[in-house]
Amino acid sequence: MVPVDLERMMCRLISDFQRHSISDDDSGCASEEYAWVPPGLKPEQVYQFFSCLPEDKVPYVNSPGERYRIRQLLHQLPPHDSEAQYCSALEEEEARELKLFSQQRKRENLGRGTARLFPVTITGAICEQCGKQICGGDIAVFASRAGHGACWHPQCFVCTTCRELLIDLIYFYQDGKIYCGRHHAERLKPRCEACDEIIFADECTEAEGRHWHMRHFCCFECEEALGGQRYIMRQSRPYCCHCYESFYAEYCDACGEHIGIDQGQMTYEGQHWHANDACFSCSRCHQPLLGKPFLPKQGQIFCSRACSLGEDPNGSDSCDSAFQSARSQDSRRPSALAHPLHVARPLLPQDPSNFSFDLSTVTSDLLGDSSSCTLPLLTSAYHKVAEFQAFGRFFSMHKVSGFVCVLLCECGRVECHFPADTLNMGTRCPFWGRACKHPLIQLALLFSSPLNIVHISQDL
Repeated sequence: MVPVDLERMMCRLISDFQRHSISDDDSGCASEEYAWVPPGLKPEQVYQFFSCLPEDKVPYVNSPGERYRIRQLLHQLPPHDSEAQYCSALEEEEARELKLFSQQRKRENLGRGTARLFPVTITGAICEQCGKQICGGDIAVFASRAGHGACWHPQCFVCTTCRELLIDLIYFYQDGKIYCGRHHAERLKPRCEACDEIIFADECTEAEGRHWHMRHFCCFECEEALGGQRYIMRQSRPYCCHCYESFYAEYCDACGEHIGIDQGQMTYEGQHWHANDACFSCSRCHQPLLGKPFLPKQGQIFCSRACSLGEDPNGSDSCDSAFQSARSQDSRRPSALAHPLHVARPLLPQDPSNFSFDLSTVTSDLLGDSSSCTLPLLTSAYHKVAEFQAFGRFFSMHKVSGFVCVLLCECGRVECHFPADTLNMGTRCPFWGRACKHPLIQLALLFSSPLNIVHISQDL
C-alpha cells in the first residue's frame, strides 16, 4: 500500500501536471478495475488500449502494474524537480531559480497525450516511434504539442531517453521529441548524482559525464569531501584513495601485497602482479618477464617450457611455440593473451632420397618427452637450419657441433619402408621399448652408441 503522505503528494503533483498540461479531451471514464484509465475512452476502448501494453504494466488495482505505475510516477516526475519543499537545503537564490525553471517547463513543454479511436474512414497514419502504420479502428495516442498529425501506438508512447511508457500519458515535448519529466529536466540542467536534485548552483563537480553539488562530491565509503583531491571512480561512485585501496585493491599473486593505485599492475585471466621484475617473473628461474612472452600454467607463469616442466632452462631448447604470443599487458587495458601463433611452414619435395646424414656423432636435446627415459643431456651446441615436410610429418633439421644434420621426428607415429636390405627392421627404440619402423630413426639407432642416441621430440 502507498503511504498516505506519499499518496497525497502524488495526487497533488498529478493534478498540478494535468491542470497545466495541454490535452484535447479531459473527460474521463471511471473504472473500478484499473488504478488509472486514459481519459475520454469508452469501457471497451479502455480494454482495447490496455491490451496493447505488456501485462505487467497494466495498472489493475492491487497488481504489479499498479506498483509499476507508482514507481514510474515518482521516477518520471520527481517532486524535487517542481517544488522547493521537497528539496534539501536549497539556498534562497536556488529556490527562486527552481520555481522559475518549473514554471517555464510547464508553460512551454508539458503536455498530456490523448488516447482515442483512429477513424475507420481515414486511410491511416504512421507511428512516430516505430514507423509502422496505425490503421483505422486502432487506438492511437495523440500529442498536441507535437502537431495534430502526430500519433503513436499505445505501447510506443515512450520517453525518448529511457524508453519507458510515459505514465498517465504525461510528456514533455522538446525539439521534436517526447520525454518523461526527469529526462527532459536533465536536458536543460545537470542533476546531482548524490541527492538526485537539479543543480542550480553556479559551480558543480563533473566526473565521467556525471555531476555533483560541490558539497555532495564525497567518498562513497567515508564521506570525505573530494573537492580538489585525488579520487577513483568505481561503478559511477567516487572513492578516496585510502578507501579504494582498502576495499578494492588487488593482491599481487607473487608477493601477496596490495597493488597500490600508483603502482603498475599486470593482469592475466584474473591474476594480478606488481609490474616489476621481482614479481612478474618466471616462477622457476625468476627471469623477468615484463614485455616478454610467457607461458601460463596452473596459476603460475614461466619463461620457457623447460621451466614449466621443472627442468634446467639452460640445458634444453625450450620451444617457444607454446607461448610465443602470450605477452604481458598492462591491467588498465583489456588482456588478450596466450593465443597460439600459427606460422606457415615451407613445404619441400617429399623425397627421402634427398636427405643424407653423418650419424657418427648424433646428439640432440629431449624436448617435452613424456617418457620415463633419463638419458644424460648432451651439451653440443646446435641451431635450427631448416624446417621441411616429409612422409606426411613436419621435421626440424639442426646443425650439431659443426657436423652435418640431425633430423628430429616423432617416434612410432610414421611408417615408411625402405628396401629390406638397407635397414634392420627389427631395431627397437630404447625410449618406448617397441619396434620403430621409421627409417631415419632406425638409421640413428643402428649407428649410435647407447649414450649417443637421438632424443626424440614430440613437439615438432
